[in-house]
Amino acid sequence: MLRMLSFSVAVIAALISTGCVSTSNSSTASSAGVNAESAKPQTLFAARLQPATGVTTAELADNAVKVSFPDITAFSHDGASISNELQRQLSAVAESLKGITYQNVTVLGHTDSSGQLAYNNRLSQQRAEQVMAFLQQQGLAAEQLLAEGRGPSEPIADNKTSRGRAANRRVEIVVAF
Repeated sequence: MLRMLSFSVAVIAALISTGCVSTSNSSTASSAGVNAESAKPQTLFAARLQPATGVTTAELADNAVKVSFPDITAFSHDGASISNELQRQLSAVAESLKGITYQNVTVLGHTDSSGQLAYNNRLSQQRAEQVMAFLQQQGLAAEQLLAEGRGPSEPIADNKTSRGRAANRRVEIVVAF
């Protein structure tokens, strides 16, 4: 049901933002423009990201939007280089933010639990900084970008399996509106 609601919101927002309205009635056209302008920025952002495969969004309690990349191998074990697959998704995020007013974008870097905690904390920060630099290259303003390393403290999968460890080597993006 949530997926269907999310899809419906995305379709409506896309229709509004692209101006798919009848031109035979000027009052209809002008009211559609008002609706597009009055739509919440987080709704427009999520709607723009909807077609991107491998990207999920969730609206948080504070009206921020959390962007995740499930099933994408974002980083190799012990590495901070961004995979080509993640680069494509990050480009979609940056493109979706164009023309939308937001406060900041926080990149959260994560690691699996193998290795020393201090090392993993540094590695997660490096991952977040690499993604932040990539987003800056895509045109996002440096003063609106933050990087936070979370180390292995927030796993989303079992660190006892190689698949679980790969899932935990990730970044998440929180866009504050």
